[in-house]
Amino acid sequence: MTDIPAAGDALRQAGAAPLLPADPGRIGPYVPLGLLGSGGMGRVYLARRADDAPGLAAVKVIRPEYAEGQDFRRRFEREAAVHGRVRTPRAPHLLGTGFDDALLWMATEYLPGLNLAEAVRECGLLEPAGVWRLVAELGEALSALAAAGVVHRDLKPSNVILSPRGTHVIDFGISRAADSSAITTTGNRVGTAAYMAPEYLREGRCDAASDVFSLGCTIVYAATGHAPFGDGTGVDVMHRVAFEAPDTEVMAELAQADPALAALLSACLAKDPAGRPAPRQLIDAATAAGHGRASHWHDTLAARLLDRQQGCAVLEGVPVRQSPHFRTPTEPVLSPVPAPATGSGRRRRPLLAAVAGIAVGAVAVGAFLLTRPGLDSPAAAAPTRSGSVSASAAPASSATGASASPSGKDAGEKKKDKSEPQTAAPEESSSAPDSTPSATATRNGGGTGGGTSTAPTPTATVTKTAAPPATPAWISGCTYYSGTELTDYGDKGQRVVQVQCMLTKRGYSVGGSGVDGEFGKDTQSAVKQFQSAKGLEVDGQVGPNTWAALRSST
Repeated sequence: MTDIPAAGDALRQAGAAPLLPADPGRIGPYVPLGLLGSGGMGRVYLARRADDAPGLAAVKVIRPEYAEGQDFRRRFEREAAVHGRVRTPRAPHLLGTGFDDALLWMATEYLPGLNLAEAVRECGLLEPAGVWRLVAELGEALSALAAAGVVHRDLKPSNVILSPRGTHVIDFGISRAADSSAITTTGNRVGTAAYMAPEYLREGRCDAASDVFSLGCTIVYAATGHAPFGDGTGVDVMHRVAFEAPDTEVMAELAQADPALAALLSACLAKDPAGRPAPRQLIDAATAAGHGRASHWHDTLAARLLDRQQGCAVLEGVPVRQSPHFRTPTEPVLSPVPAPATGSGRRRRPLLAAVAGIAVGAVAVGAFLLTRPGLDSPAAAAPTRSGSVSASAAPASSATGASASPSGKDAGEKKKDKSEPQTAAPEESSSAPDSTPSATATRNGGGTGGGTSTAPTPTATVTKTAAPPATPAWISGCTYYSGTELTDYGDKGQRVVQVQCMLTKRGYSVGGSGVDGEFGKDTQSAVKQFQSAKGLEVDGQVGPNTWAALRSST
C-alpha cells in the first residue's frame, strides 16, 4: 500500500495543491484529494470516487453566491449539456453534474498533463514533429465537435491539454450548440481577443470555421511562442485580428522553418471563413507531411508529462479513506501546564497568580509593540487561500494582535469581502517593500519562596497557546487568479488584478488608479522593482518565476 508521505508528493506531481480544512470533504459521489485551481467563479478539485473506483476526476465547484442564481444555474446546465454531446478521446469525458449540499458541481475525466501555454513556457517550443501532431489531433477534436454540432468559441493555448495520450480540448464554458441561441447579449463578445475569429469580432457570427481560425492562432503560438496578431486583450489586438494580416515576422519565421506548415496555417488564418480548411483537411495535411499521432513530444515535455502521469498513478493506489491526510494540517493547541499540587502551594496561590498576571501582561504588551502596523502599512486582509499556494489552514492574526480564531460571524464577513477587488493602492512607505511585521511571543515567568517544606518548590509557568504563523496579506487577501499565465503590459482582467493586489499588499505602488485590472506603465514599473528586489530577471513581465515569487510567503 502507498505510504502517505509518498502520496503527498504525488499530489504535487499530479498538478494539485493540498486541501485546506475548509475545503469540502465530499462533492456528490467524489472525495477531493487536492486543489487544481481556483478563480472568480469557483474551484476545481482533483478527486476520486468515494467507492474507490479507478480513475481521477476534475470536479468544478461553483461559488455559492453564483450557484444560488437561477440564470447562472441554467448557463451551467447548458455547459454540461454541450459538453455531454462531445464524445471523443480529444476531450475529457463528462462524468456527471449535481447540486448537493448547496454545492453546484460538474465532474470530468482528469487528464494528467500540461496546458499548451504551460508546456511552451516550461518546456520550450514544440519541435516540428510535435507541431504537426498538434495539427492532426486538434483537427480530430474539431471534427468531433463539428459532428456533435458544437462550436467551442474559446480555443486557445490554455484550453489545450498535452498528455502522454495526446492532445485534448477542454473548457466548454462558453461553447454552444450550433442549434441553440448565443449566450452573449447584443454587442458583447466572449472569448480571448488574440484567438477570436474576425467574423466573430465584426459580426458576432461564430461556427466551425471560426474554431479553425482559433486553432491556427494556437498552433502558431506552439511553434513560435507568439500569437499571430500580437499578445494582449486590448482593442488594438481585436482590430488587428478583424482587419489586418498576421505578423509578418512571425509568419516568416514559420515559413523558413517549415513552408508546408506555414502555408497551412496561413489558410487557417484567412479572413474569409470559406477560405479556411475543414478539420478533416488538417488531419490529411499532417498525414501528407509524414507526421501525426505516431509522433512523440520532445524529450523535456515528455518527461514532464510522464512525471505527472506517475503522480496520478500513485494517488489512485491510495484508499479513499486515507484522503484526509492530504489536507494541510492545523497546528495543535497546547493546554496550559498545571502547577504541582503541594501543601505549601495553597499559601503561594496569591503570589503565583500575581506572577502569572505580570507574565501574561508582558506577553500582550510585547506582542502589541512588535506587531502594530506603521501608519502607511496596508491592513491585513481576510485569510483565504489562493490557487496553488499552500497556506496555513488557521486564520492569520491581524496586525494589531487580534484573536487568531475569529468567530463564525467574522469569518462570514471576511468571506464576503474577498470577492470585491481592492480599488486603491497603498502609498509607498519609507520602509522596504515586503516588510511584514509579525510576532510570536512566548514567555515563561517563575518565582520561588522560602519555606521549611522539603517538597519541590512550585514554579509559576505561563504557557501561551501556540499561534499559527500569520498568512501574509498578499496571499490571504488576493484570491482573484491562481494560474501562471504570462501577464504583461497591455493586459487587462483578473490576472492583472491579482498581480496588482499582491504588489500593493507587499508595499509597491501600481499608480494613482490603484488595483484597476489594467497592466499599465506604473504596474510594469512595480513589477520590475519587485523582480529586482527578488533577484529575478527584470523584464516587467509576470511569468511563472515571478508568479511564484509573488506568491511566496517572504
